Amino acid sequence: MGRKNKSNSDASSWAESAASEVLKRNKKNYVCQGMWTPSGFFHIGNSRPEIFTPYSVKRALEDKGVKVSQNFIIDDFDAVKKIPPPLGIKKSDEKNFLGVPCALAPSPIKGFNSWADAFVSDVVSVIEKFGVDLNIVSAFQTYKSGKFNSLISESLDKSEKIVEVWNRVAGADKKSSFLPVQVFCDSCGKIYFTDALSWDGKEVEYSCSACGHNGKKSPFDGNGKLHWRVHWVAHWLLHKVDFESGGKDHFSKGSSVDVGHAMIREVFGTPPPYQLPTEFIQIGGRKMAGSVGNVTTLSDWVEVAPPEAFRFLNFNYRPNKVIDFDLSGNSFVLLMGRFERAERIFYGLESAQTDKLSEKIKLDFEFSAISKLPKKMPVKLSYSFAIQLAQLVDFVNDFESLEKILIESKYISKKLSGYEKELFLETLGFAKTWVEKYAPPEFKLGFLEEFDKKLLLGVDSEIISLFTELSKKIEPLDSPDLIQTAVFETAKSAGVSPGNLFKALYLILVGKERGPKIGTLVFALGKEKCIERIKEAGI
Repeated sequence: MGRKNKSNSDASSWAESAASEVLKRNKKNYVCQGMWTPSGFFHIGNSRPEIFTPYSVKRALEDKGVKVSQNFIIDDFDAVKKIPPPLGIKKSDEKNFLGVPCALAPSPIKGFNSWADAFVSDVVSVIEKFGVDLNIVSAFQTYKSGKFNSLISESLDKSEKIVEVWNRVAGADKKSSFLPVQVFCDSCGKIYFTDALSWDGKEVEYSCSACGHNGKKSPFDGNGKLHWRVHWVAHWLLHKVDFESGGKDHFSKGSSVDVGHAMIREVFGTPPPYQLPTEFIQIGGRKMAGSVGNVTTLSDWVEVAPPEAFRFLNFNYRPNKVIDFDLSGNSFVLLMGRFERAERIFYGLESAQTDKLSEKIKLDFEFSAISKLPKKMPVKLSYSFAIQLAQLVDFVNDFESLEKILIESKYISKKLSGYEKELFLETLGFAKTWVEKYAPPEFKLGFLEEFDKKLLLGVDSEIISLFTELSKKIEPLDSPDLIQTAVFETAKSAGVSPGNLFKALYLILVGKERGPKIGTLVFALGKEKCIERIKEAGI
């Protein structure tokens, strides 16, 4: 079971490789960090670079026996710049939000204290279920506490050097007089529209393009914030960050990462954190956008799948690989199948194409576990089969009947242990929710209450003529396995394709061309009901 050799570099996950690079910094305590602006709905696309890529490296560092913590910076001092359409805010009311820091803008959703609170609540409420221990830090409160005061002062004092580095690395044309700070306007109370004009060592003079006000004030203790490119570097310095990821758009030549690395080295005399670009998680080929609303949240995920499956995706896919799936399509079910196969490989019940790949998958699966893994793989219900069963059987109130069907169809060999029953019920619960909320029509399954002869228009009369005989054969049989065999042998004896007979039975019972094994389906739907339908179709 598990990995044979943890030091096998050929089998190392990308996270172990990144951890090895971070260890070159030779520190006693390491910090992995992510940062997210709560401008809209937090989704799994955000969580990949800002939580799970840093977490993956943290987990690999822990595996190497070093102390490491993980920060999640809520960049709530950033101003609201765009209103997500799903919020339904009137155009005339947008002025109450735009230009105001997320931490201070009113909540667009009832029941929350601020704009930031409304959008942060989802990740805060669910992240523990994913086994991730985060130090959640408010950027606004950090500024307000004065922890950034010295960095603000240093940045303003070194503003010309900052501009020189910025222009050289990014090909920008910032004026040498540019000051990298924005302060609150004393007139309109907004921060996004102010420009710092001068700095005397204590206060900045500013002008506000929103209301036209000019004023002078201290930029310290939450009165102002650094320009985001300097603000990002300031967080690296304040929190002594060793590893950070980010969306791939930040890593293009001359972009914010290049500028930040040059600034922290040349202006502040400190090496930058080790960073990896992370690709997006897409929905049907489209990037998720919290400001638009086409998102899948972490809360959505734990309704339909175990958190370990999402952790596995983040370990198994290198950060520079796109993950593309749609909860409302087959791609999600295929992802679940990939996770289930990894578990079988981990326990030695299956192998990947090469030994090297098998060892990598074992490592990825081991890292994805939240609790201690059992020594032997417990009996599991596949997600794809659970989707079918969840629609056919009342598993909540009559699990014993389901268990009997599974034993008689030889899906399981004996009654389940208490732990295994919990696992089956959990998977069935996930699958049932997925069917109810997301499943496309081709996954819907249920007994066809009204039979229509038109369903058999494309079926050979030779197949239909077997229905009456088949119904008589099935009647005395008391197990799904025997029914499955009876259908197969009836077709063979008549010299017709068993596949065509099975297809015809699916059509008359559930109105589809495929489904679970016919024996299992008949017992799940009710044998008497199915026999009557087969007789009816054969008339």
